[in-house]
Amino acid sequence: MSEKEQEMTSKKLGLHVGDSFQDTREIREVLDKSVFREEEPTHSQQAEVLEEPVAMEASEEISDAKPEAIAEPTQELEQEAEQPLSRMSRRSRKAGVEATKAEASKVEENTEELEADVAVEPIRRQAKRPVPIAIPFVLSLLISLLHVGVPFLTRFATNQQSQNLYAGWAMTKGQVPFGDFYGTNGLLYYAINWLGSLAGGHWILMILQAIALFFAGTYLYRVVRLLVSDKDTAKNVQLLFYFLVLGLGFGGTYVTLFSLPILFASMNFILAYLIGHRKDEGFILYGAIAAVAFLIDPMTSALFYLLAFLGLTAFNIKQKRWARGFYQLLAALLGFSLVFYPIGYITVLNQTFGYAINQVTYVFNALNFSNGQTFSNAIYYGLLALAFGLVSAFLMSFTKQNSSARRIFRFMGWAGSLVVLIVSIGLPEQGAYQLLPMLPFVLPLFAIWFSRDGEENDGIERRGRKKKNKEVWAAYFTSQVFLPLVALVYLLANPVVQDVVLQSG
Repeated sequence: MSEKEQEMTSKKLGLHVGDSFQDTREIREVLDKSVFREEEPTHSQQAEVLEEPVAMEASEEISDAKPEAIAEPTQELEQEAEQPLSRMSRRSRKAGVEATKAEASKVEENTEELEADVAVEPIRRQAKRPVPIAIPFVLSLLISLLHVGVPFLTRFATNQQSQNLYAGWAMTKGQVPFGDFYGTNGLLYYAINWLGSLAGGHWILMILQAIALFFAGTYLYRVVRLLVSDKDTAKNVQLLFYFLVLGLGFGGTYVTLFSLPILFASMNFILAYLIGHRKDEGFILYGAIAAVAFLIDPMTSALFYLLAFLGLTAFNIKQKRWARGFYQLLAALLGFSLVFYPIGYITVLNQTFGYAINQVTYVFNALNFSNGQTFSNAIYYGLLALAFGLVSAFLMSFTKQNSSARRIFRFMGWAGSLVVLIVSIGLPEQGAYQLLPMLPFVLPLFAIWFSRDGEENDGIERRGRKKKNKEVWAAYFTSQVFLPLVALVYLLANPVVQDVVLQSG
């Protein structure tokens, strides 16, 4: 082959190879573009890539031929990646805060449940402790011996006591309450009064009153021990109960004295339910007990069970027990009906049902705050409330209470005490016995007060129980400037002085 032919052949091959190389390069560029599109990272992937050191290595592999031209798109990519990164950081922080709040709320709920369990355990142990009966037995008997039904004390009776004694005597002669004589108390109270007057005197009534005071003291001891989990406080409040009964209810026969054991038993039931010792079905018994109390002392019982209903309703709402609360109400109404209707039917047979309703609601008809005696009553009952520490117990209970039971009974104590005091001021009859219905409301407030003083003493030292009890009583008397003793002497001596003055006149 000649040289010209070889040159022509080499040129053709070069052109062919060049074309092939150019085609191959174009194909590679197309493939690279397609691969780059498939592997183009999303915003989140860009953020992850920017956070890893691999991105720095990839940037170092780029040719140094045009560093300035490459740096600009790199900065743009970084700016584009910072925007989704900042959004993600805000979202992650917000999600973290919400998760922290949720965990904190769960921890608080668990802590409250644990605290409630820890608080309930000692209360459950207190419910199983025996109740001392010596002190209630002796004090109930001694107070009942001062009964105005005893012949040499009859002349010291108040107008209300004279009416009660007459009602018992009239029923032994065949007269019917609400029909033959005016009656402001419940039907069962007149049945007790009739039973106590059967023997021709009132010794049986005195014994029945002693029994009522005995059970009132024992049930009150149980209530206070469950409420504050302290035996010494329960004893102190029990002694204070008999002290107040002696002063406010001197002579006995008052209807409130016979309803107190049932009201305290109802308080014991409420506390037992709050600590889990009573089931919902037990409210049938609760309703039956309420019916008995209502048939003895309608007004005081109606106020007590109304406030108890409000307290239990608030508790069930807080615990999200709407259905259980409604079921408990139905059970209580069933128990109330099983007792109230059979006994109340007696008034239907005697044709005195309408008279009974009208006379039992005498309190509402007699209220009058516009007469001149209202101011005198306000001063009289206000001084008695101050002297016996009722106002101090009211004020000293304004402390934070962690127990639901204490909050419920504190609410009942506040509302009940105020209602009784206001009603007493508006009634025309003036007498210390008008404050007796305040006892089931104010005694839990005394328990809260005494338990707080006991806790302060326990935090200072470990002295004996006798010394701690002395300090509680010292705090009670000294905080009132010994006015409780002065008021007691006045209430006991006042009937005697009036009798002597009347006889001398």
